[in-house]
Amino acid sequence: MALDYFLLVFIASLGVYQIVATHAKLEGLWFFRQPIVQYIFGALAIIGAFCWFFTSKERNIQHTVEGSQQLGLFLGSIVASYVVTAILSSIIQARVNSQGQKPGERKQHDLGIETLKTTTVFGGIASSLRKERKNKS
Repeated sequence: MALDYFLLVFIASLGVYQIVATHAKLEGLWFFRQPIVQYIFGALAIIGAFCWFFTSKERNIQHTVEGSQQLGLFLGSIVASYVVTAILSSIIQARVNSQGQKPGERKQHDLGIETLKTTTVFGGIASSLRKERKNKS
């Protein structure tokens, strides 16, 4: 049951991150280049996760997952989902950049989450580290 709950929240969180990233135009977290595909993927991930969870087994029995364990599973799965989103979007967009399909002349914002509008999580971290080293020199 604990693994099932973890997977439910993990998959649903992937969908939520994609929908929110699309709505906020945080292209650094996108899996796909077209916003409509992002929304469809997000909705299918959320709906699919809940359909799988509630139809795969009998869920009206006494379970061994306590409230505090459920909170831990929830928090762990949303953090894991964000890490996977950051890794996958960075890999996908690195492949797109290497094929020359994404315009490279876009300017990166300097602060905060606005960086994700023009670069991936790992691209933003690398850029910040380069900027910090440059400022120290």
